[in-house]
Order: sequence, then C-alpha cells, then structure tokens
Amino acid sequence: MALVLAAVLAISSIGVARAEQLAAKSSSKIESDLNYLMYVPDDYSSSSKNYPLVVWLHGGDQGGTDIAKVRSSGLPKLIEDGKTFPFLVFSPQNPSEELLYPIEKVEAALEDVMSKYRVDRTRVYVVGYSRGGFGAWAMAEQFPDRFAAVVPIAGGGNRHYLSRTNEKAAFWVFHGTNDDVIPLSDSIVLYERLVGLKRNARLTVLEGVDHAGVEGAALNDPELWDWLLKQNLGATAQ
Repeated sequence: MALVLAAVLAISSIGVARAEQLAAKSSSKIESDLNYLMYVPDDYSSSSKNYPLVVWLHGGDQGGTDIAKVRSSGLPKLIEDGKTFPFLVFSPQNPSEELLYPIEKVEAALEDVMSKYRVDRTRVYVVGYSRGGFGAWAMAEQFPDRFAAVVPIAGGGNRHYLSRTNEKAAFWVFHGTNDDVIPLSDSIVLYERLVGLKRNARLTVLEGVDHAGVEGAALNDPELWDWLLKQNLGATAQ
C-alpha cells in the first residue's frame, strides 16, 4: 500500500513543477511623435518674458495624420480666423480617428515643446472638447503637477481618480443641456466629485445647446480667457 501511495504522489508531482517569472525592466521610451500646431503671441519674438501655455485637445473629427484638420475647429480655428491671444497654444493631433488621446505621448510632446519655448511653467492650462474633453480630465489626473487650470468641454472621465488632481488647480466645466453625444450627466458627476474634494471648480450648463454648439459657446466666452490667465500654481509647479 505504501509503494502504491508513493507512486501516485510521484506521478501527480510531475505536473506541478514550480513556475518561474523573471523580473525585468523595460528600457523603451515614449516617442513624442505627435503632429501638432504651435501658436506664439505677436510680441513673443520681441520680448524675453515667459508666457502662459494652453494645451488644446480637439474633438474626434480632427484625429488622424492630416494636421490641416486640426485647424478646422476649436482654438486653432479661432487663430486661423485672426483671433490673437496673449499665450502660447500647443495643439497636438490625436493620431487615432477612433480612440482617445494617448495622453502619455501628449505629455512627452508637451515637455519637448516647453523645452523649446519660453513657458511660464506655473501657468500651463489644458482645454479640451468632446474626445479632447476626456483627454483634459485624464491629463489632470495623470499629471496633476502640470496644470494650473483644466477646462473640459462636453467631455467625460473617471471620477474615482479625481482625488489625484492638484489641490491648487482650478476647473471650469462646460456642457450643453441638449448634448445627445456625451450626456450632460457625465460632466455633472465629475463636477460634483470635485466639489466633494473641495477643489476650485465651476460648472457652466448651456441651456438648449447641443454637442456641436458647446465648443464655440465656451471658447467665445471672453470671461473664460480672463479667468484662465488668473490661474497660477506658483512655486509648487513642476
């Protein structure tokens, strides 16, 4: 009986050899290979001061590889139409026509841009519409020390990670009541979470405005830009 039991145990142990997992570290780096538009104020070349910088994240229709599409809407369209701003504008193109922004690549490209231009690192802002609004929320959560202000327009995101956002950052959320693409409730949930976290947050609900209309309504509000330029992380910025 003892011999039989030993044989059974020997056979059963053949298939339970200890598995091995080797620890390793990747040496790959994120390439900042995004296409982008860059706007500089009229007085940039004649001055030596540092400038605020706005990161503009476009909606879904401007994704892909044709950078001309980025000029067709949002902040770049205002610039193309002759509007001037007292800040730098960095407008990266989402390389995908279907997926959300690759925010790690956006951050890598942003750091590269900031090394080339005179940027006030205490006054870097992210503004995004629709798919870019999702990107703005994600950037605020993933890179909390980067942005003094975050302006998601008709976007959405994960409210559970809002606790990671910078306590000194300011948020202004825009959404339309008639948005049948991204529900208004997506913005309300995130805004209410910010309020619960005692963040500096405000919400503008545009009555009767649909998804396509909220982008222009927000960007053409002069109060937005006055408010934006007052936001400053001060000595805590990195």
